[in-house]
Amino acid sequence: MSGSVLQPTVKAAGAGVARETRSRSKAGLYLAFLGLLVAGLVLSLAGRSLMDRYGSAAALVLILGGPLFLVFLIAAFRQCIGKYHEFKKQLTWWHWLWLIMVASNFVFRTRDIETVNQQPLDTAAIYRVSLVGLTAFLLVLRLVMRRPNWLSSLFTGLVGVVTAFALTCVLSTVWSVNPPWTLYKSLEYLVDISLLAAILATVRSIESIETLMDWTWVICGVLVTVAWIEAPIWPEDALEGSGGYMGGPLQYRLSGVYPGLGFNMLGTYGAILATVAICRLLPTAGRKFDRLWYSAVFLLGTVTMVFAQTRSAIGGFVVGVLLAFIFTKRIRLGLVLGAGSALVLAVSGAGGKVMEFLQRGQSTDQIASLSGRTEWWGAAWEAFKLRPFTGYGAFAAGMSVFSRLGVKEITPLHSDYVEVLVGIGFWGPLFLIAGLIGTWWVLIKYSHRLPAASLERQLAVEAIAVLGVLTVRSTVMGVIMSQPPIQYFAVLGYAEYLRRRYARGAAPSQAVSSSPHALSGDFR
Repeated sequence: MSGSVLQPTVKAAGAGVARETRSRSKAGLYLAFLGLLVAGLVLSLAGRSLMDRYGSAAALVLILGGPLFLVFLIAAFRQCIGKYHEFKKQLTWWHWLWLIMVASNFVFRTRDIETVNQQPLDTAAIYRVSLVGLTAFLLVLRLVMRRPNWLSSLFTGLVGVVTAFALTCVLSTVWSVNPPWTLYKSLEYLVDISLLAAILATVRSIESIETLMDWTWVICGVLVTVAWIEAPIWPEDALEGSGGYMGGPLQYRLSGVYPGLGFNMLGTYGAILATVAICRLLPTAGRKFDRLWYSAVFLLGTVTMVFAQTRSAIGGFVVGVLLAFIFTKRIRLGLVLGAGSALVLAVSGAGGKVMEFLQRGQSTDQIASLSGRTEWWGAAWEAFKLRPFTGYGAFAAGMSVFSRLGVKEITPLHSDYVEVLVGIGFWGPLFLIAGLIGTWWVLIKYSHRLPAASLERQLAVEAIAVLGVLTVRSTVMGVIMSQPPIQYFAVLGYAEYLRRRYARGAAPSQAVSSSPHALSGDFR
């Protein structure tokens, strides 16, 4: 009797599962078809632009390689959908605040110094202030409700060093040449590091902190993808309008339109994506990743680096890859690949093309001046000598230096260390270097102690490689002070997680369980 009653129920359940499976298959087919249409549209528009610029050679390459490239994209897209469904289950409140923090920095217009002084708050500025204010409000609300009580986390370890820097920036409002600007930008930076402190007070497992790094790389990948989609739609702005650059064999540089992402930032994102992909294509012992998907990520990052033509990003990528080979104990493989690449360039004569590409159509004097940076830094040094102990106010260094050079737009000084040197005096670089060296020390220290097959070791290698990229970039670009510095904070956050995890002498785990609570514990 009972069996006859249960049989229809079982059949109904089976039919429901079958319908759900068919529904998912249809949804996947529709998404794949949509992806094919988008890819075809982008390739068509890009192909027309390339053929107009490079003639029949570009047409031949597009005809021969286009279909294979589309098949590769479709296969990678299918894996991307699966990863999306898996990853979205791990998202929590702080992932969305991390995204809001990034969105608050989207640029939809540029303003000169005079306009900022006359009208500090326009529509775009109100948008930015609103998102930062929302993040601060939610953090304070969670602090009051003790969900979590992240205040002590804000003043601990590597996060504490960055907090001390942020508070010094706030203090510099007193003598800033533009107090409202310094106060807001300093508080914005303080909100950024407060969010990281709250995240570290929340996470309870290595899997949770892994999602912080993965979420950061996903955001970088999405922004790069958006820039590529925009390129054939607004080619004058995305490919030629960025700074009026027309030199070099490519004759243009890729930049984002909406939101406004300069080629320097896109080059950094591309270098980071390619570096992370290398770390997962050549993982530590016992780890496995989807090679097809990360091959696509590597291709996206590499092509972005090439078309952004950012030399320091390419240099940072080379450093990051070398570190990945060293810390995964593949030094011989790295030497063989390096020697083989050098031999191919020498024999084929492609080395000259590479040098031409790296020159970007610039003269010897322009290259020696680091694209005009040495002139800016020289003016910055003269300004620093007038106020060596206080500076001109945090984040206001550009206003002080570029006005002397006749530059009207608000532009960073293209070096984290020069920026803070002029902004808050000689104290500034000390804070940045202390945080940077501390992050390096913690990651290298624990990378040798962690078991090769552990997830902690894999993430440590990735963090070290990405930190290599950022360290190179920080000398000629703002990646530590740029707001929000999500790439640097993600790496610093992982280093601080390791420090807190094992500060009390806890032994590194020998294996990583698939359970999200495998390494649960209060690491605050």
